[in-house]
Amino acid sequence: MDASKHMSRRRPALRLLPFLLLLVLVSTGCEDAVNPFVEEDRYFTLFGYLDTANDEQFVRVIPLRTDFAASEDTSIDATVTTLEVESGRTIVWADSVITFADGSVGHVFHAPFRPIPGWTYELNVTRADGKQVRASTTIPIFTGVELDAPIISTSFVFQKIRWTDIDFKPFRVEVWYRFLNSSPGLPFLEAVIPYGNVSEEYGKLVEGNKWEVLVQLTKDKEDVTEALGLSENARPFLMSVGMRFTMTSDSWRPPDGVFDEEVLVQPGTFSNVDGGFGFFGSVNQYTYEWTLSPEITSLAGYSFPN
Repeated sequence: MDASKHMSRRRPALRLLPFLLLLVLVSTGCEDAVNPFVEEDRYFTLFGYLDTANDEQFVRVIPLRTDFAASEDTSIDATVTTLEVESGRTIVWADSVITFADGSVGHVFHAPFRPIPGWTYELNVTRADGKQVRASTTIPIFTGVELDAPIISTSFVFQKIRWTDIDFKPFRVEVWYRFLNSSPGLPFLEAVIPYGNVSEEYGKLVEGNKWEVLVQLTKDKEDVTEALGLSENARPFLMSVGMRFTMTSDSWRPPDGVFDEEVLVQPGTFSNVDGGFGFFGSVNQYTYEWTLSPEITSLAGYSFPN
């Protein structure tokens, strides 16, 4: 593989790093507790996920070798394909050799497609001798949103939003604020505020199947102006407020809903791979955007566009 291809794939693979940490934990547990080389029905460890917010998908594939000396070999006996069950389409993934931040080298396969919510994707990793590893995931479906009227409390303004048919903590919650630019011919300005620094911001489960988030309209002002490079007293023209709600597939659930390393390192505990180790899941990005009245816009610290 030439150097340009080797380097061009480093940046996309960074999206996998939080999940590769879990992969290391799982694979380490496998080596300590189980000898995978004598388990003839285990051929690969894989880890990755499909993301509806991206046009290219990635999955890490590690062969379970019988010869440790071969671990320096950059070749891999693996063909990776995905079956899109609803359409019957087969997608072929391409290999790339990635050098990670810690200096380790690995194979990350990639394919140019955007998964469709509600559809099921079956991943197949096959050796030249026909031995195969399989895993599947169904992309989460957006159901609905309930938006309450703003709440005014002394000098603070809040607003509750509930995502329906959600019974598990979301993967990520972000709120964005969209503003007019200084010139009408320029694109809108946006400030994206990640929620989740404290549990109250991240939200909570209500009514058994709804995830409720309290949007901190006034409190967010400081972070918004900082993100836009403005002074705290600035009052930019606020066009709209929105939320991006990232939800994982149903299979992406640790035991008892807790990511406990002591539990996850046990082989097979957190795995949906048939014929190997690891995990293959999916995430969907739900978005909802709304506008505020002139009064609420002013109380939140912004100007209302005329």
